[in-house]
Amino acid sequence: MSDKKVSEKDLEEAFEDFFGETLPDQSDISSLVILGMTALAAVLIFGVFTAGKRSGKLLSTVVEIKRS
Repeated sequence: MSDKKVSEKDLEEAFEDFFGETLPDQSDISSLVILGMTALAAVLIFGVFTAGKRSGKLLSTVVEIKRS
């Protein structure tokens, strides 16, 4: 084992190297916006699909013919 002591500054530098800067860059913000808009579009498309499928069932007519 080594006798070197780890200081708080060493830990902070290691975390900054691992996680990157503490404040996001402009490119990070734009990528988050793009990701959010994509998720919103996916939810919107799924909602329209589900609503259309339901309205199709509500407007369908079932005719039952019975013989007596």
